[in-house]
Amino acid sequence: MTSIDHEVRKSWERIDAWRADRLRWTPVRAAADADRLRAIEADLAVTLPVDVREWWTLDRVAADDWIPGGFAPVDLEEALETREIWLLVAEQEGDAVDANGEPEPRYHPSFLPIALNPGGDGLIVDLRPGDSYGAVFLWDHETWVLGVPLWHSVAALLQDTAHALESGTPALLHHATQDGTEPPCVPVVDAAGDLTWRD
Repeated sequence: MTSIDHEVRKSWERIDAWRADRLRWTPVRAAADADRLRAIEADLAVTLPVDVREWWTLDRVAADDWIPGGFAPVDLEEALETREIWLLVAEQEGDAVDANGEPEPRYHPSFLPIALNPGGDGLIVDLRPGDSYGAVFLWDHETWVLGVPLWHSVAALLQDTAHALESGTPALLHHATQDGTEPPCVPVVDAAGDLTWRD
């Protein structure tokens, strides 16, 4: 196990321990095995970052909206189905340009969802080569604007979430310092044992 593998697993264990003491029970997301991940890399012609591979192999990951912003993790098969739907929508919309004649953003084949919210937006990992490789972005299904990464990696997402939950301090502070549009948010648990994130 590499240090990144350990980092991802340790952060999830911190989140899981915090949840166990405060939140009601929820279903869990299915874990993926290494063979399936290798097949996905071959099918999509991408290389998954180490922390993304570890993310998909984590077991007992709660499938409710515990990720800042109200996002719930999806299993690998749902992620692939969502990716195909968003690619189909982009294809049906066709090429488009903005008022300045610049191409408008479209869902890219190298974007992979990892979590969704009830409104139809997602958190995606950018698997394109370059500076944003492995970064986690908000994918707004209406505006299709990528914006500033919420986190520079899945490992950073988990670390930030674990720290915010344990300390009661805001998540997404680094995103805000990079002129990101998503506000920092703090975890709040109600009497029924449900978690929400508030600005």
